Amino acid sequence: MGTDEDNPTLVVYVNFLSDSSQYFVQHNLEDAVREYVLTGDLNLELRFLSYRPDDLDAYLVGDDEGEARAARAAHGVWDVEPENFWRFFEFMFWNFTTKTYTHARLESYMDLAGVRNITKIANRAYEDRYDSLVRSATDEAVRYGIPSVPRVRLLRDHKYGNYGDILGWIQTRLDRVNEGSVSTHSLLPGTKYETPVYVIDSGKPGPTAFVVGGVHGEEPQGYHAADQLRHLRPTGGKLVVVPRANRPAISIGARYTEDGDLNRQFPTGSEPTSKLARALWDELQSHDPDVVVDLHSSSGIYRYDGKVGQAVFSTPATPENAGNACDYVNDCYIDRSAYPSHYDFDWSGSLNGSRPLFVHKAYGDLRLPGYIVETTRKGTTLEDAVTWGVAVARSLLWQHEVYHG
Repeated sequence: MGTDEDNPTLVVYVNFLSDSSQYFVQHNLEDAVREYVLTGDLNLELRFLSYRPDDLDAYLVGDDEGEARAARAAHGVWDVEPENFWRFFEFMFWNFTTKTYTHARLESYMDLAGVRNITKIANRAYEDRYDSLVRSATDEAVRYGIPSVPRVRLLRDHKYGNYGDILGWIQTRLDRVNEGSVSTHSLLPGTKYETPVYVIDSGKPGPTAFVVGGVHGEEPQGYHAADQLRHLRPTGGKLVVVPRANRPAISIGARYTEDGDLNRQFPTGSEPTSKLARALWDELQSHDPDVVVDLHSSSGIYRYDGKVGQAVFSTPATPENAGNACDYVNDCYIDRSAYPSHYDFDWSGSLNGSRPLFVHKAYGDLRLPGYIVETTRKGTTLEDAVTWGVAVARSLLWQHEVYHG
């Protein structure tokens, strides 16, 4: 809920069988929406927390699968019929029940809430199509130290949702956002290469991350993921994002332009070999980053068909972070009913400065931790690949303490 991508996002954790969640939705959530979302100051996202963060195979409130089943149904409504999601959500909490959510009860509630594609949504939910999304809420809860519902999270802080001062708590964190700055300038302005650079500065001490996408024009998964990442808000340090680094290549949907392959123009130990490569490298150096992330996609799958998709390639500085990011996305974002096991992400610590690639040079010249994130275009939707790319990048930024909410 909310339409301004530049706004911070309030993340709300609730459970369909929790009576305290019911109270929160009917009271505090309505206040937060009225005071901050409808006024255009804040976006809002929901997380249906169904599993216990301290026991990942146990349910949070009930003693059977009903709460997870209801959460999967909610994801299904959002996926198939998003225009009716909030009506369904409201109906569920204004007709609250402590009885388990059977398949029949959920189908009845969807019908009463005006959802049209009940059979389609139900079939997808019952096949566990949305189970990875439900479990991803538990993973987030573990990462942020969230023990129960209802909870709200903003800029990594979280708070129990039924306190009366919830609006004041939100305002304090919005004030913290406003202490920082979001600025935009152009790389190579007035030329055919001109492209925006976004600098999101928290105004507080912390690490600097440099994220780039669109080095190759036939890889929209990479530049769309980078476009999403520029909306993150660090609570310390700075995030620099160049979402569409190679505008000429993107404009023709190609890997190469008359200038060649941009990601082969960064030799370790010497100057980049093209005007655009030199400008991108100078931009990186001007921010003195602590970590570099480069977002791409491939026509195939690493360790499966000789390509490099579904992989994270790291410098020798922090290879364990790449492995952790792969595990996170495999566990929480790969839909097992839609993608076989060879679509799981794998990793390699091979970016040692020996090749003229952007992240190779970041390590070869500066010894920076760096990562190339490769999703695959083979048999995937753009939406899924972008979701995976963003999730991998967020995990890497988390591990480098570029906190965001």
